[in-house]
Amino acid sequence: MSSSHIHTQQVGRSFSAASESYDAHAVLQREIANRLLAHLDFTKIEPQRMLDIGCGTGYFTRLLRTRYKRAELVAFDLSPAMLAHARSAHALRMPWHGRHHHVGGDAALLPFKAGSFDLVCSNLAMQWVSDPQLMLSEMRRVLAPGGLMLFSTFGRRTLSELRQTLASIEPERAGHVLPFPDVMSLGDALMKLPVEMPVTDSDLFTLTYPDVMALVRELKGLGASASAIRGRRAGLYGRALIKALEQRYPERYQMEDGRLSATFEALYGQAWYKEAGYEHGDCVIPIQQAGV
Repeated sequence: MSSSHIHTQQVGRSFSAASESYDAHAVLQREIANRLLAHLDFTKIEPQRMLDIGCGTGYFTRLLRTRYKRAELVAFDLSPAMLAHARSAHALRMPWHGRHHHVGGDAALLPFKAGSFDLVCSNLAMQWVSDPQLMLSEMRRVLAPGGLMLFSTFGRRTLSELRQTLASIEPERAGHVLPFPDVMSLGDALMKLPVEMPVTDSDLFTLTYPDVMALVRELKGLGASASAIRGRRAGLYGRALIKALEQRYPERYQMEDGRLSATFEALYGQAWYKEAGYEHGDCVIPIQQAGV
């Protein structure tokens, strides 16, 4: 669960640049958001305060608002342009009750007090955080007693076709695609936190594109900039590489109808608040009582 190669400031700039194009390309992101929200069908939580980390243009934020109309809701994102887009979209589509806030910052360093939220959510933001384990720790820190943390991220099989094609062109090119976690490492990351009833699951999607450029344009439209990855050249999709991809990708991944396939894996995780403590003999002493 390490993404230390992520350049946080550039991530913010890339998503700000993509704020106007994002919704036109985010069909899969909205589907994963819908499936993430469906996890709440099996809980009895009625939150008073909610946090949406990496709100983007605000789609998942609006799902939360529709489901829990009376709760106070904070939409949080690294990109000022995304926050502005989410704010305007909310004002247009949802009634304003003064219980909706937009806050900017780093998901690995949340500017909120411990125990501030009953429901802490994040849809497809974790893969763009420099330290996903720290983000999970921060989600748990701001979680109130009895609260639930719920999130999604892309899994290891995401863009496997692109990664393998890049590797066939130049082995070092495979590293230009983010190294996503698998469901087991995600579960292990949750187990390191003071939480109870952690659950992980996954979905696999196969999307198709008419050509390589359509896939590249979609990735760029979603803010997936190569310059956001430390040590990668900004011209990841330069003319020479595109030409090589256009030749190699169809050789391996062209379907019968002529379209090109691309795999995306969504991982979901959730866990409930558990009192933090340390082991002492056969019992667990809460930190608050232990005076730590």
